[in-house]
Amino acid sequence: MFLDPGIVHVRITTRPTALTGAVLVGALVAASLAGVPAAATTGGPAAKDSLSFTARLVLGDTQRACSAVLVAPQWLATSAQCFADDLAQSPGHVTAGKPRWKTTATIGRTDLTTTTGQVREVVELVPRTDRDLVMARLDTPTTGITPVPPALTPPAPGERLTTAGYGRTREEWAPLALHTASGVTTSVDGADLVTEGASASDAVCAGDAGGPVLREVDGTLRLVAVNSRSWQGGCYGMDEAGTRTGAVSTRLDDITAWVQQVASLPQQGLPVGGDFDGDGKDDAAVLYDYGLDGSTGKRRVALWLHSGDGGRLSAPRVVWQSEESSWTWSHVKLVPGDFDGDGKDDIGVLYDNGRNADGTYKSALWTFTSTGEGFAEPQRVWQSTGSWNWAASLPVAGDFDGDGKADVGVLYDYGKNATTGLQETGLWDFRSTGSGFAAPKKVWTSATSWTWSHIKTAAGDFDGDGKDDIGVLYDNGKDADGAFRTAWWTFAGTRDGLAAPQRVWQSTSSWNWALSRPVAGDFDGDGKTDVGVLYDNGKNATSGLAETALWTFASTGSGFAAPKKVWTSATSWTWSRALPFGGDFDGDGKDDVGALYDNGLGTDGRRTYGLWRFTSTGTGVSAPVRDWFSPLS
Repeated sequence: MFLDPGIVHVRITTRPTALTGAVLVGALVAASLAGVPAAATTGGPAAKDSLSFTARLVLGDTQRACSAVLVAPQWLATSAQCFADDLAQSPGHVTAGKPRWKTTATIGRTDLTTTTGQVREVVELVPRTDRDLVMARLDTPTTGITPVPPALTPPAPGERLTTAGYGRTREEWAPLALHTASGVTTSVDGADLVTEGASASDAVCAGDAGGPVLREVDGTLRLVAVNSRSWQGGCYGMDEAGTRTGAVSTRLDDITAWVQQVASLPQQGLPVGGDFDGDGKDDAAVLYDYGLDGSTGKRRVALWLHSGDGGRLSAPRVVWQSEESSWTWSHVKLVPGDFDGDGKDDIGVLYDNGRNADGTYKSALWTFTSTGEGFAEPQRVWQSTGSWNWAASLPVAGDFDGDGKADVGVLYDYGKNATTGLQETGLWDFRSTGSGFAAPKKVWTSATSWTWSHIKTAAGDFDGDGKDDIGVLYDNGKDADGAFRTAWWTFAGTRDGLAAPQRVWQSTSSWNWALSRPVAGDFDGDGKTDVGVLYDNGKNATSGLAETALWTFASTGSGFAAPKKVWTSATSWTWSRALPFGGDFDGDGKDDVGALYDNGLGTDGRRTYGLWRFTSTGTGVSAPVRDWFSPLS
């Protein structure tokens, strides 16, 4: 079956694959109907002002009309067929950039006889090449209309879904109201979601292309797909289609990260590595800042997951985002670890709750528990009772007592000791109980001067005894000759706590702590955790390019070998844009190094990121490979 934008044609076969290439673009017909949508789903009119995130598109004088859905204040998602250069193609080639035809979007006007809602012009298209989908940017953001929240998982077979659109109905060629229909999920196949109308009157019709397909999650409608193709059984003027009410829609639940990236929601990210799905290959998770939601006034964050598939890190999917409560990204410090001992790594968040009325500081510890497929809603497992200053806390996670459950340590800044005049730092230990954490216990206070702001941490089993330790890269400032001095200290994990720190390395040549980012991992696969340092070499005097290097300190069990430079960037790498993290991404028993790289703002005003991977060779690392680049992936 195929629908031309001006004339309806029907081609019926007895095979389900006949759906391939079917188009739901509607036709604007008759002069008296100018400005009226071509059609809608065969169900009844939507409740007044409900589903206000549904939009109606009219493309110049092309006789094309479609539906769409608001996914961000300035962005719609819709079917690529609506903007296809040639409707004979499926899903149709769409040229990125300014639309070929002037396109008017009406959002929030569920009754087209009124002047409610808002009218915008579509000024940019960002198409997908692997499915019938395009993102459409509006000339100015909408206000007061809440975008539809995304579904983060696909519907189950038999699950009932709601479809909305401005297309044809059973009785009307060009109705004047948004309509809905009900469909039952029959299968999820790659980018396609296949449904069957819940009744003979529930069909997706011409003009519904790009309209939302919604599933209910905890009482909230969430966007799972957009309308793409249909048999159109029961639609006005489609008697030849018989009673077939099946439809194929284009999924968005598996590419929510791409949708959000195109809409420029991520502003900055914090990456961590861990085996979050328990398959023996480490993954990467990134907590992104979505900034202030203008419609709710809440700060939002989202957790993205890149799965390790043995050869690379996958394109991301969004596995959680804050909605009901406000989460401020700048109040977050992340640590990964298997806190419940189930073989899947979780994520801990030390969160800044500001101050109480009496001026005391409030902090909390939250955990995202891995489900294997994603993460459960975060749970608060500790709330400070006395004054606890988040800004003076540096968290690190590891199984310090060797019981199979990761604990959390916090290096805490006490400032200048009033009696000794020395800078004082303490170490607190939050021991995992499996279902939460015991109250924090202070296990060490510096007896000599330890300046907290001179500390960078990494955790791992550096001595290979089965208990994780805490490592500290410490800034010793400058010598009289101007050379920078840096040291590496370790707090050894013990059955009852963490031992006093021991200095296991001291730089002999100039080593600038401020230009170092440490990361831990068993890079040579000998069962003892080593240390890597991503180091800023500044601008190369010959090439003029920004140069970054990677050094590794191999554990000897009782200390560390002298650092070895295993990579220097041949192209421009700006150190301040790269955030490293460790993990065995290919599952070969040797940890690798990942890096989230901020490419900054492009000419289109969207921020882009790259995810890079340095694979361990046992004696060094291979040149980094970029596994993912946004927003093109």
